[in-house]
Amino acid sequence: SSFLCSRYQTPTLGCAAMARTKMSLKGSGSKPSKKTLVAKAKDAKGDQDKKTVRWKSGTVAMREIRRLQRSTELLIKKLPFQRLLREISQD
Repeated sequence: SSFLCSRYQTPTLGCAAMARTKMSLKGSGSKPSKKTLVAKAKDAKGDQDKKTVRWKSGTVAMREIRRLQRSTELLIKKLPFQRLLREISQD
């Protein structure tokens, strides 16, 4: 014999809660950056010491290389480069 669950007013075999679902992660799911972690740590302990972030050697260079390879911007503007080529070709 089925009965009405007083909570949901639906016929059930027992007064069980709704099925559980997976909880989604907040944010984009990516790892927080080092600067974010440093800022959070600084907020947690206060302004005891103001130490700047020192990246490992080559990290900033690799980041810049990736940024430049990803972009399509010209490293030298067109007109100055054109003037340089004309000057070289005249000699």
